[in-house]
Amino acid sequence: MHGQYLMKQFRVKGVRGVDTYVRLLGENTEGYVILITSVSDTGVRETEETISRHLFDACVRTGYLNECRELIAAHIA
Repeated sequence: MHGQYLMKQFRVKGVRGVDTYVRLLGENTEGYVILITSVSDTGVRETEETISRHLFDACVRTGYLNECRELIAAHIA
């Protein structure tokens, strides 16, 4: 595994009014398994997806994903 990202959380640079976070859960043959949590005025939405290693690495490298040291739960409470 690329290990350096496993179980880390990232904040997504994106839509105003929606805080979106990505947590790496694991890895499979297609890429990384991630949990996407979006928090907005209308509530919390979570989805589990797979993203290619290449795309994920590019998102981190370009700053679209920034490592977040705070727990997602702190933003939901």
